Amino acid sequence: MSSHFLHDFLRPKSIAIYGANNTFGNTMGTMQLIRIITSGYKGNIFPIHLRLDNVLGYKAYKSIAEVPETPDLVIIVLPPKVVPQVFRECGEKGVKKIILISGGFREVRGDRKNTLTEEITKIANEYGIRFIGPNCFGFFNNWLYPENNSKFNMMVWGDGIERGKFSVASQSGTMSSHLWMDPEYFDLKVGKTISVGNEANIDLVDFLEYFKDDEETDVIGLYIEEIKRGQRFIELAKEITPKKPIIAVYGGGSGAGNRAIMSHTGSIGGNIKIFDAMIHETGIIKTDYVEEFIDISGILSKPTFVYPKGYRLGIITNSGGPGALIANNAERKGLVVPRFSDKLQSKLKRLLPHTASWLNPIDVTFDMNIFNFYINFPKILMKSGEVDAIIMYGAIGFHEMMPRMSEDERIAPYVELREDMKERMDELDKIFITPVIKASQKYGVPIMYVNPQNYASYWSKKIRERGGIVFKFWDRPVNCLAKICQYSEYRRNHSSF
Repeated sequence: MSSHFLHDFLRPKSIAIYGANNTFGNTMGTMQLIRIITSGYKGNIFPIHLRLDNVLGYKAYKSIAEVPETPDLVIIVLPPKVVPQVFRECGEKGVKKIILISGGFREVRGDRKNTLTEEITKIANEYGIRFIGPNCFGFFNNWLYPENNSKFNMMVWGDGIERGKFSVASQSGTMSSHLWMDPEYFDLKVGKTISVGNEANIDLVDFLEYFKDDEETDVIGLYIEEIKRGQRFIELAKEITPKKPIIAVYGGGSGAGNRAIMSHTGSIGGNIKIFDAMIHETGIIKTDYVEEFIDISGILSKPTFVYPKGYRLGIITNSGGPGALIANNAERKGLVVPRFSDKLQSKLKRLLPHTASWLNPIDVTFDMNIFNFYINFPKILMKSGEVDAIIMYGAIGFHEMMPRMSEDERIAPYVELREDMKERMDELDKIFITPVIKASQKYGVPIMYVNPQNYASYWSKKIRERGGIVFKFWDRPVNCLAKICQYSEYRRNHSSF
């Protein structure tokens, strides 16, 4: 159980909310309260509204003073000019935790004459209030009720996200919420996502301190526009990265990016060279792309994933083109595609037809021995000690083909399915994937599968269910692996356990 103040902040036993009504689509507050209710929140809910007696089925109160208890958390979605008075009323009620959703405090064109932030900060300090925001989406906590599928979700978007140990703190509300709108697209289980907004009171450093010892967080994601406490951030990151990976997207560095940040949160973006030097020093995995951010986070969050011991890549492919492209991209990204030793080549050659290649990549074009492809070749490479990771292209499933073959009257009468495949079609994942994932963990050699079929296809899902990592094409796994290998080296060199 964490003793950090944010542990209880993300587990409110009761909430009050300003800015919700009974008309969907009119206010952000209404949408957020709907999401909180439908996500299964079990605590008391106290809407605050000057004119309504009931909000979404809950008794409404004219002011926080009328609420029969002191709420554990107050959510504010109101025009900024009234927020200082609401803060003071909350302080007088004894409220200690606030989520301030409202914008318009300092982010509007970086207007430094806007003193609202200073006003609410002064009031918060006077009453001992800690608050997230302003200009944020709040948070999502998939661990509030771990005994069932309920959660605390005020992020508006994101149904069906499986519970995991990947946590995100983001200076962009979108980066903390919209990424999870299609949970079927990626195999990433999410624990907590927090939109920190302008960080007037609680900042990224606070969340790093919390995630550092949080037992519900194994992998940390950050979206960064500025770092307010740079030295402390660096110290914390150095403590964390040997044990827990941190994946970061940086929104600043360019002239256009810095202008966008200034109008968005009022922050001043930093110099990209300084940021990159900090990344190198701390072992943070940096990416410029959202898809890669999700890819790397998903890989490192998988319980079956093992960190590579080096940069040597073994490639298994059933097509020459993808094999060549994987090899070329790998070497450009700093990976090594070694020519196999004579001893290893001899082992492979005995299992391959004369049309194949066994140098690396292993190209099995025209060879239909799927047992060699899925099981024997990966295991031989893992046992050899000559590779640190494997990418396999052509992990294509048969299930999508079978219905078409059996229903097409032009070929159905003439096609016979192999008896062993017919009998065990629904067990192919156990036969082909499970033994290789176990070998991957035993020998410490991660493997990534590439299936050009739909990511949500039957076979891709089966591979993922068995603990496998699946991509649709080959560029993304290579790019991710290169960064993971760099982080793995940092982790080995700086780990004390």
